[in-house]
This record gives sequence, C-alpha cells and structure tokens, in this order.
Amino acid sequence: MIETWGFYIFGLTKEVSDAGATAEDYQQVFNRYVDLWTRCEGWGFDGLTFAEHHFNPCTISPSVNLLVATIAARTSTLKFTTLGAVLPLNDARRYAEECGMLQYLSNGRFEPGIAPGAGVFELVATGIPPEDARPRYYSGADLLDKAMAGGPITHKDQFYGVDGVTLEPPIRLRPDQKVWVTVLSPDSAAWAAQRGYRMCTAWSKTEVAAAVAGRYYEAADAAGIKVDPSMVGLRRRVFVADSDAQAQELAEEAGDLVQTHAGTGFESLDPAIFKMLMDPDDYAIGSPETVAERIIDQCETGGFGQFVAFADFGDFKEKDLFRSHELIGTKVAPILRKATIKGGKRDAVANVDAHGFDKAHSAAINPARLKKQDEVSQ
Repeated sequence: MIETWGFYIFGLTKEVSDAGATAEDYQQVFNRYVDLWTRCEGWGFDGLTFAEHHFNPCTISPSVNLLVATIAARTSTLKFTTLGAVLPLNDARRYAEECGMLQYLSNGRFEPGIAPGAGVFELVATGIPPEDARPRYYSGADLLDKAMAGGPITHKDQFYGVDGVTLEPPIRLRPDQKVWVTVLSPDSAAWAAQRGYRMCTAWSKTEVAAAVAGRYYEAADAAGIKVDPSMVGLRRRVFVADSDAQAQELAEEAGDLVQTHAGTGFESLDPAIFKMLMDPDDYAIGSPETVAERIIDQCETGGFGQFVAFADFGDFKEKDLFRSHELIGTKVAPILRKATIKGGKRDAVANVDAHGFDKAHSAAINPARLKKQDEVSQ
C-alpha cells in the first residue's frame, strides 16, 4: 500500500512579486490554497504537508503550523504533517507545545515534521551563524523527543536551559504516528531511523533516493527498531491531466518554480546542485495511469510506502491545478493503495556520497558551495 500526500511550497508568482504585490494579491493566494486543500479530503488524499520558508514572496509559509490548524478545522479525515518546521529558526520549547495543541485541534490527525532548513540564507538573515544550523537542529530534536516522552523535561546546552519544566499541552502520538524528517543524505536517513522517525526524500534521482532509503532500513535494523514502508516517503513533482499529451502541454506552459526563481529563492545553489534539482526522475507528469505507474515503479525501487506529491510546482492556472488534484485523489491514489511495497536494505548505498549525491555527479560540485548547501531539504 502507498499512501498519497500533497506537499506545498506556495506564494506569489514572480511576475506579481516583481510588479509590487498588494494585500489583495496575498489574499488571493491564501484563499486559493485554503479552498484547494479543503477539497483534497473529498478527492481522496490521505494527508497534506507544508514546507516552512521565510523572507521570500515566492514561498509565503513562514508558519506551517498555522496552515495545519486552518485546514484541520475545515476537514475531518485528512492527516497532517510538516516537511518541515525549521527547528534552527524555531524555539523548540514553543514548537513542542504547538505540536501538542495541533494534536488536539486536529483530533489526533497531526504528526510533527522537522527539517534543518533549505540552505543558509534564512539563517544568515536572522543572524544565526551557518555553523550553528545542525547543532541547533539536533538540540531541538532532542528537546522534542523529551517532550513527547511526557513529564517534566530537562534540556541544557548552548541553546536551551530547560530545567524540570512540563510543556503543555502534552504531545500524545498514537503508536502508528511518528515524527517526519526530510532527508537527502544517507547519514541523515540513518539519524532519522535511529530515532524512530519517518523519513521523506526530496529531489534525488531514483537510484539515489533508493540508496538513501536503503540506509534508513539498514540503520533501523542495526538499532533494533522495527520499520516498514509506511515509515519511508518519496517526494516528487506531480501534475496530472486527462491525457499524457494534455498534461505535458499544461506543465510546459506553467514552467517550474525552481527554474523560474533561479535568480531569487535558489540563487545560492551551485550549478551542479541546481542540475540535480531539475533531474527528470523528480517529475511524474501525465494521465492518471501513467503517473501511477511511474510512482509505483519508483516506490518499489526504494521501498517507499508514502508518496508525497509536490503538486503545485509550476504557475498553473487555477482550473488546471484543481483538476490535477482531483485526478490525483480520485484516480491515482486508489491505484497506489493497491500496490504492494516491500521494505528492507537496498544495495546502492556505496554509490552515494555523504551529501546524498551519486559519486559520479558529486565530483562536479564545488566543495565549498556544497558545504553551505549540505541539505537542500525542502
């Protein structure tokens, strides 16, 4: 079985932003997406997830938990997570309490989802040294785990000084619920597995994503933690229309956010990293049958039981975007649910370097830029 989730990085179009956006422009974007996300439940999506970004009109979701609360109040069966809340930019104490609130506001349909951030721009803009990103992230994750364990927590390091404090309301996940993490590298996958988190890949070629998933299964096995395909997610850019030809035509007209905003939101990317983000493996475009077949093939390769559809990656017309979502939920998702996915260690780990690139590709990447872009996690 493969579950189907919608994933969203959304904002103003570059054209509107460059022209000088008005309050009405922002309002139209939020109205459009709240309407879209609410409809996803009736169309048959299993869940929705959102990415936190800052300081960019192309990605106007600085508080993903607010999005979860808004859509949870309008639905009854959709599940929610975030891919992810950027812990280095959040106070983990407050984040843990908000996760507790969302558990109750959603009637138990929310799972926390964390990320280290997408590059260093956002950290630098807030005065956080880039070298603090990972330590802050790991410290925040430790604090979150203590909060989920219940009772008073003590967490003292260079970032926090919590001593015997009980965070309220408590986070009470069911046994089938876990924290989600976006990962690119084998090391990050192993870290997620050792903590019993779910993992979700992003951007990577199929063979690389499979290798990263294989490392996750391997690390979980070594740690004595039982995992299955429901713990492993694959994210891809998806657009569906009634025919392959129509889907290709509409997707080409809409373009791609990564390509369109290459000089703004992605200006820090090394050209080789940018090339990785545009890899053909990251797209599933076509009729429902074509898209379902492509997704199942990739999920089988890596043992992925969760599929996360980046379903608004281009500047689609509203009617085309809504129709694509309707087809994903009503046509693609039922096919995915019937698929049989097997988990377990994969054999391609040796072909992937510490940053999640296949070794032949990583040789072309500027090491200094790669260090700054260690996790293009969202």
